[in-house]
Amino acid sequence: MSGLKARVWSAVAVALVATISFAAMTSTEAIKQRQKEMEGVYGAMKTFAAIAKKEQPFDAEVVQAAGATMAAHLATAAELFPEGSLEGDVQTWAKPEIWTDREHFDELFERTRQAAVDMQSVMDAEAFPPALGKLGSGCKGCHEMYRLPKN
Repeated sequence: MSGLKARVWSAVAVALVATISFAAMTSTEAIKQRQKEMEGVYGAMKTFAAIAKKEQPFDAEVVQAAGATMAAHLATAAELFPEGSLEGDVQTWAKPEIWTDREHFDELFERTRQAAVDMQSVMDAEAFPPALGKLGSGCKGCHEMYRLPKN
């Protein structure tokens, strides 16, 4: 099994185990865990940004691995917005609209996760900008509609 396939399967296994354990979380635990998952998404996005800005050379394996990492974090994070987790004992930037417009939130979140999955198919530098644009559009759309700005 190639290194990339091993990383992808490892990320999938972690996401499945995490999903099973989220059912019994308190709202504070859900908030903390989803923030941790979104930090993982941000880490992968920093890799993409460095390549886009030419601070790092294009490398298909790096892009594919970052896509797998991001997709796994997004899959896990999607399970961390249960009813009643708008407020907890920690600060959250989630807007109430996540729960009042849940169908659209879930659709947008899934579209963004799929764009991260699609990054795993980027094989050359020419395919990278449009794939990143699709991913960035999903992130931006979700943040604009469902995330409060950090002060």
